[in-house]
Parts: sequence; C-alpha cells; structure tokens
Amino acid sequence: MKIVFLGDSLTQGTFGVGYVDRVAAALPGHRFINEGVNGDTSLNLYRRVEKDVLAYRPDGVFVMVGVNDALSLSEPAIRTYYRFAKRVPGGLVSPIAFRENMRALLGKLAHAGLMIWVALPPLEYRPAQVAALRELNAYAGQICAELDIPALDLMAALVSADVPERPPVSRRFYLRSLPVMLGGRQFDRLRDEGGFTYSFDGIHLTADGAQRFADNIVPFLRANGL
Repeated sequence: MKIVFLGDSLTQGTFGVGYVDRVAAALPGHRFINEGVNGDTSLNLYRRVEKDVLAYRPDGVFVMVGVNDALSLSEPAIRTYYRFAKRVPGGLVSPIAFRENMRALLGKLAHAGLMIWVALPPLEYRPAQVAALRELNAYAGQICAELDIPALDLMAALVSADVPERPPVSRRFYLRSLPVMLGGRQFDRLRDEGGFTYSFDGIHLTADGAQRFADNIVPFLRANGL
C-alpha cells in the first residue's frame, strides 16, 4: 500500500528525530510518503491536501495535527508567526475553527475513498498547552467517531497527568533551540535538563520518543487495516 503521512514538524522529523522512518522500517512492503511540514496547523493541512495527498493517488493517509493549533491558542506571544508565516487569520486557531478544519480535511479524504488513520498528538511543555491540545484532540476524536475513522490517542499514551509549569513560549524559546535546528544532536541532554520524557523541548522528539511513537503507531495501523 502507498500511505501518505500528513502532519506538522513531528511528522516531518527534521527538527528532532522523525518517527515515520521507524514506522516504515517496521512495516516492510508498503510505501510511505512523508508530507509533514514544520509549523503547520489544521488549516494548513486542509489547504495542501490536494497537492500533498490526493496528487499521489495513495491507498491511505495517516493524519496527525493539532500541536500548532494548540500553541496558537495557548501562547499569544507567538501568534505573529502563525499569522504571517502560516497565513492563519489573526494567528489563532480557535477550538471551533480547528473542529471545522478537521471536519473539512477528513471529509475530503473520506470522499476520495482513502483509508484514513488519525493520531491525536501529545505535548508536554506546560499545562496551558496540554489543556488546549486535550480540548482540540477531543474534537478530533469526536469527528473520527462520526466518520468511523480509527483514532490513536498519543496524548493519553505518552503524557502524564502532572505536567509541571514552565515559562510561556516566546521567540527566546526558539532561539534557545537554534543549535538543534542547525544540526546539533544533544536531544537526550536537553530532555534531561528540561525534565521532559519523550521530547527534548516539550514538543519535538528524541530518538527514544520517536521509537515510542512508532511502537504505538505500528500496532495501531496493523489493527486497523494495514
């Protein structure tokens, strides 16, 4: 089968360690196409579904999105990025907008007759982000139930109930991570210094985190038609 993985930086895997290659290695005999784009929201995925999914004529699509939507909702200091870099009106994806974006995205994929799998993504940076993403994941889960699309809750699988308080995200947060973006590979040290579990910054994956993603995704896909 030809499967497109559609998502944001977690799927693209160039900021941190990617999980898609690990899923592909565990499922030989299938073709996996990575269409993750750093910083994408649900609106951005909907805008590019024609060229980045349907144009491949795949058999199925694995969708994971919501982290950036939740950041736009919970971190006002970085809404400028989403407004100008991602062309999100006002730099904010409200819960209702997220719900409708997901309904439109998944409806379009379903109309194309594709097999669809959805993962509800995790965050572990600070409670405000986690709460925002849990709300969005609940909407995504409801839509999946309505459309009979299997959903994998990675938030429930990977994030504890007691995420500690940390400073709000700002430009300084991204500048601090710049060495990683430029090729530094000190993910385990950053994870330990930050008190994270599967990520090195509360969002992006360490090698162990990428493997934990794959260890959840592979049996989920096998159990749901792959």
